[in-house]
Amino acid sequence: MLNLARFCHPVRVKPNLERIPGEQDRLAEAILARAPRRIEPSFVRSLDPASALALGRYGARLATLALRQNSVDLLRRAVLATSLARCLASDDDRDFMVALAVPWIVAQQLGEAPAEVFATVGDSLLDGSVARLVQTFGARTDITLEAFGWELVRTAEGPDFRPTY
Repeated sequence: MLNLARFCHPVRVKPNLERIPGEQDRLAEAILARAPRRIEPSFVRSLDPASALALGRYGARLATLALRQNSVDLLRRAVLATSLARCLASDDDRDFMVALAVPWIVAQQLGEAPAEVFATVGDSLLDGSVARLVQTFGARTDITLEAFGWELVRTAEGPDFRPTY
């Protein structure tokens, strides 16, 4: 008889800061530094579509750093970077919401209302589906790490997040 137990044990994925490379963080920072207060379609069109990867990775890494540094400003930047990445890449909305779950939880951990943090970022985005999704997601009250496939882990450097897939 085949022993399925050896094939079905969960694989432990590394935490975000360990598994997500940060070599393109400077590119993402440069994009955010030149982003206008109100993101217009012309700004998004000026970005290389390959920047989506750098922005997405930066947003994921920054959410953890926001928690570690107790910084709402870093958290807003994380949501903005993740949102700009979504503007550049036509990913599935479900994947975008999975990415937004971590900053939503971080907002709570920092004692901030996720709806307010997400509304601030949503208001800065060009009108459209991404802005609406950011605002709608931020206003939700049913977000848990478990429901979106994440867990909070403690590392030697501080708290981090790890996907549970």
